[in-house]
Amino acid sequence: METSALPSAQPTERCNSCYKDVSAEDAFCQNCGYPLKGTAQEQSNFRVQKDFRDIDHFEFNAEVRKAANSLYYLSAIFVISGLIVYVTNKDSEDAVVTLILNLVLAMIFLALGGYARKKPLACIISGLALYAIVVVLNAIIDPVTIIKGLIMKIIIVGFLIKGLKAALEIEKMKKENQLL
Repeated sequence: METSALPSAQPTERCNSCYKDVSAEDAFCQNCGYPLKGTAQEQSNFRVQKDFRDIDHFEFNAEVRKAANSLYYLSAIFVISGLIVYVTNKDSEDAVVTLILNLVLAMIFLALGGYARKKPLACIISGLALYAIVVVLNAIIDPVTIIKGLIMKIIIVGFLIKGLKAALEIEKMKKENQLL
């Protein structure tokens, strides 16, 4: 009778941190880096550090959402203000142009909001620059527009400043956690 040589299966265990299968010979978990053969103090330190990293990621994601939401709110403001201008000035030749320009701005801010999850600071600064250019061009065409819609301009700049603060906080967190 022939016996076939079967490869011996390595005994496996579970990591106490991420619960993935690990080999009995492993000193560290291949998935999360948990010190499988470390002292109780090393294992405890690992868990504490992991908890801090998890908290930082939660705060980081919250700041990213704040920055992106600022751009989304501005997109909605442009749609609403474009519709209001169009409805109140239907007979004016500029009503359709104003509506189209506001809808284009809304789409740009919507796209910036979507991309803000990857590059929040760049998107917020781009949105701020775009808005400043629009305001300046409107003021060159018709200087009265500086005063018109002043409350709306203050609200928009407020959203952009709020988004900029969140984006700067994200950059600070990236530096602190060496994610740059």
